[in-house]
Amino acid sequence: MKKTKIASLLAAGVLALGSAFGLAGCGEGTPSGQLGRGTALYVQVINYTQETDKAFERLATVYNETQGKEDDIEVLINEQTTVKDFTSSLKPGKKNKFDIMTISNEVFKTTLVNYFDGANVMVPLDDYLADPEFTETLGLEYIPETSMDMWKMTQESDKDGMFYAGAGQPQLAQPFFNDPQVLFYNKEIFTELGINMISVAEEDLEAYNTAHSTKLQPHGYAEYTAAAVGGDLAAKTSTNEKGETVVKVFNDRIPMNWDELRAVATQYQAKYPGRYGFMSEWWFNYGWSVGGDCIGWNSDEGRYELTLGDETPGLLVIDDTLTVNGTTYYQGDVLDYEDLHSLSETERQELIEAKSVTELPSMYDAFVEFNRLGVPKDKSVTDAAHGSLKGYGIAPNTTMDRAGNFSDGLSPLLCEYYSTQHNYTAKLGDAFDIAPLAQYREFVGGSVDDDGYLKVIDGTTYTGELATAENSDGEKVPVIGEAVTVTEPQTAAMFLPANADPDKRDAAFKYMAWACGPEGQKILAEGGTSVPNQTSLLMEDEEYLASAGVALDNMYAALFANSNTYVGDWSYDANGTWVGTWSNTLNTEVRRGDITLDAFLAPQSVANANNAIKGITVYTKRT
Repeated sequence: MKKTKIASLLAAGVLALGSAFGLAGCGEGTPSGQLGRGTALYVQVINYTQETDKAFERLATVYNETQGKEDDIEVLINEQTTVKDFTSSLKPGKKNKFDIMTISNEVFKTTLVNYFDGANVMVPLDDYLADPEFTETLGLEYIPETSMDMWKMTQESDKDGMFYAGAGQPQLAQPFFNDPQVLFYNKEIFTELGINMISVAEEDLEAYNTAHSTKLQPHGYAEYTAAAVGGDLAAKTSTNEKGETVVKVFNDRIPMNWDELRAVATQYQAKYPGRYGFMSEWWFNYGWSVGGDCIGWNSDEGRYELTLGDETPGLLVIDDTLTVNGTTYYQGDVLDYEDLHSLSETERQELIEAKSVTELPSMYDAFVEFNRLGVPKDKSVTDAAHGSLKGYGIAPNTTMDRAGNFSDGLSPLLCEYYSTQHNYTAKLGDAFDIAPLAQYREFVGGSVDDDGYLKVIDGTTYTGELATAENSDGEKVPVIGEAVTVTEPQTAAMFLPANADPDKRDAAFKYMAWACGPEGQKILAEGGTSVPNQTSLLMEDEEYLASAGVALDNMYAALFANSNTYVGDWSYDANGTWVGTWSNTLNTEVRRGDITLDAFLAPQSVANANNAIKGITVYTKRT
């Protein structure tokens, strides 16, 4: 886990934006509209990159030339970037010149907790979101709950000084600018390694097999015998790490499991000793896949606590629905820490025996696997009590220049934010694309042999079929963890300032619904820096995204990532003091293998961490 402080978007200051209008500067009053519309809205946006500037300009221009005519609204845009700008504009009693503002997830809680406790500076959107006219424009049914939950929160602390965020709380802002983490891969390196690349969604795999006479299984990466894969892939063989002739297949629309990621990375390192097969800084997709996190809510004590060392196996819901501790889960969901630990051992076993849930690895297991990626092969990750496991050494154990190594063609795989694609085009051109991040996925008979090599699918001794668990209705449910991805700290939402002109509020939400809905999201995505928040686009033609500035072909992976995305630890509370006292050791000595994870999790160290963590003043409930 790393408390990451992303560099600020731009140097402090304001850059005026808009279509053809010469807008007033930030320090001046609200500009007047120039199109003679009934309402002129002044909208503050967060700058991100030059590409985003262009996307924001186009967003305003298209609206003013199309839907704005019907709405009788003109939109004028201006930038702000710092917390100071928010706190200055939102002061109660001061008239806000902005009718709509945007705010990043990194400062959302900070703004409310540190500056405006009880001031109610944001207009709750729940009434608007109940209006069929707005929900249709917004495409609300296609916006993921996790994206909506990021922007739900109380605006006043309770008697104990706690705020409440996430599921069940007032909706204060609407998802607007989305930037999830994805897995970048180098297509030229894959070709050099003899890896065949396909791009087929899991739900379309059967149709693909029929059309191509293949027998592919739902793997992100797999190795087959020629006879087992069949069809037009059978002749595309190469040699694997064990010297066997196989057909290597990488599918950039299905997540690899943990073993498959390692297999790709290690075969690259076998060819290029001294390089790294995978570049990453973040653990989120490992821990979240099995329901874990770096902290969890202790209901008995009413506080958060360090949970990296939690060895309680996760629970995957396999029934259609299941309610635990007041939370309703659906098939494929994984219980969160609070609800998992609300169960007594008897209750847990009853759910397992009733075939309502099945077990997954623990958060400890997930973090050990993640930590092994960067610890050198000659150093231990765990103590003897946990098998004295050694590192894999496939990733750097520091926050070294990930972008530079990937763009220089020195690593085939990189976990990074979607928007960073522009960092790689100068050197790689179109020789890279994206895929979903690794996920916990279980296959019948496991994924690796006794020597740690990926098993080859031969159709008989190893079929490569997904492992399943039978639920209470006799249905066989795949044993797959959640594919949850973290979003960039500057992922932003739009909100209505309470101190803005109330007479413009309905018009402001009308534009917000358009900008945050499918029409606006498609335009915003054209710059290649934002992923549309509409899951419906997964099933639509993606040609609209093939515009200048988009370097990627596989937009499915970006939309897939954004369909289940949440904020990182930098946004759990109003500040980062809770993590700073212990994360340095974790991110240096532990990740280098200088001390084991078990040593880090010694009782006194955990007590020290919990002492810092108990200062968190925002309780968050995730969907």
